[in-house]
Amino acid sequence: MRLKLISKVWEIVLLSSILLAPVCRADHLPSELQARGKPEKRLAGIHLERSKLADVIKMYGKPTKIEKQPSPPDFDMYDYYWNKPKAKLHLVVERGFGIGEHISLIEVEGSLDSGTIGRTGAGLRLGDNLADLRRIYGRRFKVRNIPELKTHGVMVQWRSEEYSLVVDLDRRGRIKKLLLLPPE
Repeated sequence: MRLKLISKVWEIVLLSSILLAPVCRADHLPSELQARGKPEKRLAGIHLERSKLADVIKMYGKPTKIEKQPSPPDFDMYDYYWNKPKAKLHLVVERGFGIGEHISLIEVEGSLDSGTIGRTGAGLRLGDNLADLRRIYGRRFKVRNIPELKTHGVMVQWRSEEYSLVVDLDRRGRIKKLLLLPPE
């Protein structure tokens, strides 16, 4: 089980670095690709700055699975998973001395009719396409296609606070996964 978690974490890290490394300098998109306007801070009804794990449990019930990640002393990092009928929700929650509890990743994967769980605060939904992303967030983002990895994705990063929205697209160009990250 623990090996599976570590494997999944490294898969995400590797995929993210391969997907975004050529376009990012120190995890930042070039300024000409950084989105303008108000950064996205909400996914699945969860606000990255304000929501706590207890709020998420009130919305979605107890998690299906909880895994503790290896972490240094005085710091804890947990993965929380919810398997819902039309979507999967994944959170990474960090707790530590001096930082309290905060959500450091929200990830949703599923189908078009997944409801609130599959929608950003601005209204981008699972099942939407690149035109919908452009309509909602503008034209400043990075598209990346890596056929060898069967990966086609988009990164939207905001200039002012550097929140990042990473979108995974299926073969038809429809959003199959949304991932929201706070600034570093």
